[in-house]
Amino acid sequence: MTRAFARKVRLSTLALFFERLWPRLWLVFGVAIVFAMLSFVGLWPNLEPLPHQILLGAFAAAALAAIVYAVRIPWPTRDEAIRRIERRSGVPHRPATSYEDTLTSGASNVETSALWQAHRERLAKAIQRLKVGSPAPRTDRFDPWAVRGLLLLLLIPVALMATGNLGDRLAAAFRFGSAEQGPPARVDAWVTPPPYTALPPILLADGAKQSADTSPEQGKLYEVPDHSLLTLRGAGFAANGVSLEVLADGASEPQSITPEKPKAGDTGNVSEVRYEIRKSARVRALAGSRELGLWTFDVIVDNPPTIEMTKDISGTPRGSMRVTYKAEDDYGIQSAEVKLRKLPPKPVDPAKAWAQPPALQGPRLPLERPPVLSLKIPRPGAKKVDTSTLLDVGENPLAGQRVELWLEATDVGGQVGRSKAIEIVLPSRQFKNPLARAVVEQRRKLAEDSRNRTSVVRALDALTMEPEGFITDDGVFLGLRSVYHRLDRLGTREAINNSIAELWQIALKIEDGDLSQAERALKDAQDRLSDAIQKGDDKEIQDAMAELKQRLNDYLNQMQKNAEKDNPSPNDQQNDQSQQQLGQQDLDQMMKDLEKSAREGSREDAERMLSELRELMDRLQAANSPEARAQQQRAEQMMKKLNELSDLTGKQQQLMDDTYGERRRQEGEGGSQEDQQADGQNQPRAGSKGRQGQGQQRSGGNDMQADQQGGGEQGEGQQGQEGKSGGQQRRGKGSLQDRQAQLREQLDQLKKDLQQMGAGDPDKLGNAQDSMGRAEDALKQGDLDEAANQQGEALEQMRQSAQQMAQQMQQNAQQRLGRGGNSPRDPFGRPQRAQGPDFGNSVKVPDAIDAQRAREILEELRRRSGQSLRPQDELEYIDRLLKRF
Repeated sequence: MTRAFARKVRLSTLALFFERLWPRLWLVFGVAIVFAMLSFVGLWPNLEPLPHQILLGAFAAAALAAIVYAVRIPWPTRDEAIRRIERRSGVPHRPATSYEDTLTSGASNVETSALWQAHRERLAKAIQRLKVGSPAPRTDRFDPWAVRGLLLLLLIPVALMATGNLGDRLAAAFRFGSAEQGPPARVDAWVTPPPYTALPPILLADGAKQSADTSPEQGKLYEVPDHSLLTLRGAGFAANGVSLEVLADGASEPQSITPEKPKAGDTGNVSEVRYEIRKSARVRALAGSRELGLWTFDVIVDNPPTIEMTKDISGTPRGSMRVTYKAEDDYGIQSAEVKLRKLPPKPVDPAKAWAQPPALQGPRLPLERPPVLSLKIPRPGAKKVDTSTLLDVGENPLAGQRVELWLEATDVGGQVGRSKAIEIVLPSRQFKNPLARAVVEQRRKLAEDSRNRTSVVRALDALTMEPEGFITDDGVFLGLRSVYHRLDRLGTREAINNSIAELWQIALKIEDGDLSQAERALKDAQDRLSDAIQKGDDKEIQDAMAELKQRLNDYLNQMQKNAEKDNPSPNDQQNDQSQQQLGQQDLDQMMKDLEKSAREGSREDAERMLSELRELMDRLQAANSPEARAQQQRAEQMMKKLNELSDLTGKQQQLMDDTYGERRRQEGEGGSQEDQQADGQNQPRAGSKGRQGQGQQRSGGNDMQADQQGGGEQGEGQQGQEGKSGGQQRRGKGSLQDRQAQLREQLDQLKKDLQQMGAGDPDKLGNAQDSMGRAEDALKQGDLDEAANQQGEALEQMRQSAQQMAQQMQQNAQQRLGRGGNSPRDPFGRPQRAQGPDFGNSVKVPDAIDAQRAREILEELRRRSGQSLRPQDELEYIDRLLKRF
């Protein structure tokens, strides 16, 4: 009881103290709120130093007085605390105070003592119902007008409307400096984005529109690109001029940017400050302690460009490679390059170390950096690029070696992006002339290490010691001797580089003769046209096109002369002339399209056509090589044999039809319709073992005509003659047997010829020959059903062999011409004649079962379309299907 009451007294004492302190604390809070509101509205930077100090001192005195008044509070007494408990509890007769009373007289009287004891027990029970209660300061007695609430209502909107850092505005009250008198004469501020962004400047403050009562817009957020330049210019200020205070993200203290000192003799009252924005920041423009402007900048990061290869790099025999890539950047791609790095040689097997040449000794000149291969950008500055470039790397010293290759893209801001590196063997020019190969090999050794100079000199001396018989061009001999003497006397980097370049030209001269000079002139003309297209000058494009046409004609004429020199036979010359005429037609059309695109300003199309022109030149020149001609002759021989196989297939098809006709004749022409239908149903079963798609054959001349059309174009004449003689379908078994024997002998001879050429499938042709032999035996015995089955098997084997042979020819043509993809087909989906014969099975003809099924489906659709109770969506779908039928 006593402890609980004492605890309530202590809590009541603290509550009573807070009730007395809280109204006095509001004086301190009021002074602080007024100080904060004046700071948030920007009062302090606009005050002169003396008023600034006086006002700040007044606030300090008021705050000190309020604090002193607040701390001079008397501590509540115990009686006051007990009295507060009694008032807050609402218990009558003040039980806590009465409980403290004592009995002064009559204590010895038993009745009096008992009565007093009962009174105290009643008070004790009443004390237990006493409550301390929460503090009730009753501030309204000290502030009946609720000024404190008004201050809070004013503080919140002022704080929300204030821009910038509120703490910095509070700190401005304690910064003293010489403020400028009156408003500034002129303040201009703007942000200039980097030129490569092509964005307009952002005007922050226009001095021409400012007056004495206006100032620049405060605290506005601006999004600016990285590397933007902020310029602040002030006129009419004192010697200190204007300055910038920058608080960047992550910085603990603001950075002060002061203007440059005026030059000697400069009497103008203009100051200018510049700041490159690299991070998001809050920037204040100051004139002494006076704030002229406040801005917040959010920096847009300029990401580096991205570039990647979209296809594998493909090479050509002429030493070119096609690089297909795509690149992307925020503001635009300026350039793209192919970078190379030679990979170290693989470790040598210790078991083969004895066969390796000795290591080079002595000093070595510094290695040259690999040449940079520039990629064509259709439109410099484009944000997205997806194109390809044909690069001539045959002259590159790293050609034919294992290198690490990657692409680098540079954006308009100078940032570089890099693709994933790959390892490839850099394409190289394939030389056929032994002397040219020897010269290129010495060139490669010289470019690989300058210490090979001595061995290269000896090799060149040996090549030119006895030139009679293999060096027919005096220019080649003199060029080799010139390189020999240069390397023998000089070992400088310049001499070695000149020798490397000259050896390459000599090798081209040996390999192509005068064609190499025409090719170099053509490439120079292509480069000049490409530069003219990039510049967009119509006059320069017209001149470059005329030069390109002239160089192209010279190149084709020289190519024709080389072809006539290499191919003295009339047949080869005729083939070369036809190929040259075809290539000339393609080139003329390409030149017309190229000129049209260049004039219309379509740079991307023009660059693409130039790249295709370079690739076409490589293919034309590769096709005129002796190896290409030999491959062409072999392809023509294979096509001839394929035509013979197609002819035999047509004859075998005709013989099988005649066998069916002979069987029907034996069964009798006057049979019932049911017998004819049964005979028609047995025909597919008879030929189903070896034939696909032949179940639709019927009797009469229509069968022969259909089979003649499906048997190939090459045997049309002979098939037509046999069709005339077999139109009556009255051939005897002996005649059929003799014809089958002749076809088997012809197939045997064709198989031998194909085996010598290494073409065709001997197994399938052998199976076809065995089936022909069994068909011949069946005809001899009069078993026409077995003969038809074996003839169908032979026909299927011959067709499969012909198809495999056509596919082999197509693959060889793709490898020879450097092309890929599937076989071209006509609008009906059939293979074109240049890719081999059409055996009639490339297009599926619906049979009777398929047609009947289609009719049933059509009738069911029509029936359902008439049922109006079906869902509307289903009816619309059925109508669409019926329209397609």
